[in-house]
Amino acid sequence: MNRLLLLFFLLFASLTSYQQTNFLFIKQGGHKKRTYAEGDRIHFILQNGQDKKGLITLLRNDTIYINGTPIPRTQVATVVLDEAHKKPFPADLKTMLAIGAGVGLVTLGLTLNDANEPKEALIAAAVIGYGPLLLKHFGGRFFYAIKRKKFKMGRKYHLQVFDMHVPLKRGF
Repeated sequence: MNRLLLLFFLLFASLTSYQQTNFLFIKQGGHKKRTYAEGDRIHFILQNGQDKKGLITLLRNDTIYINGTPIPRTQVATVVLDEAHKKPFPADLKTMLAIGAGVGLVTLGLTLNDANEPKEALIAAAVIGYGPLLLKHFGGRFFYAIKRKKFKMGRKYHLQVFDMHVPLKRGF
């Protein structure tokens, strides 16, 4: 009975097992900077200036297949990273109106309390209300401006195809 159960387990395990996918690494020295697998989207600029953009369909023998078109690894000049979509402003109209009402109430409260002059109270309330939104918005744009947008192959970066494909042996 145990042998039969073991046989069924091994058959079931072989039905649900998959081959590991192949990987494409962008390396700087010996350190991996970016990893792509089969099925990921990628954008290349080749040595002759052509743009190749698409889905990695196969990685085999130092060749990258994008949408079925073979591209040798040595022909890649630049890997362009995904364009980060510009994020919209962090607040919608309803939130901006609510913050505006809060600014008015804080200005009124500071003015009636004789804590500040009305002009100073308005500036303080506006900074308290709209300041975090502006910091978040312009801080995100700053980090987008300094973020890496491409990897240029050559002295600093290089590509490595990690091929897990096991060739079929023919004969004995």
